[in-house]
Amino acid sequence: MKSHITRRRFIGQSVVAGAALAAPILGGHGARAATPMSFQLDWKFNAQFAGVFLADASGALATAGADMEIRPWADGVNAVMDVAEGRAHFACAEQNLILAAQAAGAPIKAVATMFQASPYGLMAPVGADLSRLEALRGKSVGVHVDGGKVMALVKGVNGGDDIDVSEIPYADKWERAASGEFAAVQCYVIDEPIGVAAKTGSEPTVLKLSDVGLKSTAQTIVVSDETLSANGDVVRGVLSAIFDGWSAALADKVAAAETVVSQYVPEGSPYKDVAYQTRTLELLEPYVTGGAAPMGMIDPDTWAEAAELMLEYGILPDLPDLSATLAPGYF
Repeated sequence: MKSHITRRRFIGQSVVAGAALAAPILGGHGARAATPMSFQLDWKFNAQFAGVFLADASGALATAGADMEIRPWADGVNAVMDVAEGRAHFACAEQNLILAAQAAGAPIKAVATMFQASPYGLMAPVGADLSRLEALRGKSVGVHVDGGKVMALVKGVNGGDDIDVSEIPYADKWERAASGEFAAVQCYVIDEPIGVAAKTGSEPTVLKLSDVGLKSTAQTIVVSDETLSANGDVVRGVLSAIFDGWSAALADKVAAAETVVSQYVPEGSPYKDVAYQTRTLELLEPYVTGGAAPMGMIDPDTWAEAAELMLEYGILPDLPDLSATLAPGYF
């Protein structure tokens, strides 16, 4: 899949590991030009990465010193390990995936976060009571393979042991909720409810798991130790550009959605819909702007508290040295 920005370097070009990652392109007469870099996203091109896209479209990433290739997620891609193993300079991922890689020795640091909380949630038909977790006691909830331990955490911190949780595939999950087989099913609240509304005419009732005990950053930006050492100033500039991009996107959501759809979302994608992408920006705004820290910054106390809960409930088998997982001062 290629970006529609033809001036950028596209997917399919090789990225050389090691020292070549840090090597700048030299322009005429030896002038230092933008450094070729890559950003591996953890999902397909859509407005949940609007800050990155607007930073690119405005030229701010180039001004920061990065000739940035932005890559969508695809089957088989592990965004965190692409950074750890030298296939990408930047990536974004959920906090637990970053911590798991660090615990296994990956030489990476979390430098900023696009979402201060995880958009994991539950959705149910309109009119269902999802105002609190207790409304699901004595009922069945369907989750994906990645949702079982998350629900164990949420149930544990809320004393909700009498909520029955079953693992289900993604296919037909909404139909199983609509039929009453499940009282609610797992969703990504900034995206899937919009898709349901497109089919049914109304958005489902949603319970944000971040409101009932799930602590985690998401779309958290990671960079390798090598990139920080070799191109720390460029990293600072890129992060500044991305969060300026987020400020612009949230200030004018329709214009941001139009940019994302016209310049980045490929033909044939369900995300090639300005109204859909505008609604995504409306739903994700509290995830970008909320939390204990200012937009983009990772609060170390919240990060550590989330990590300890993930360990307690088996989301993580082990923890790295938490004092060495963040790289403050780059944003």
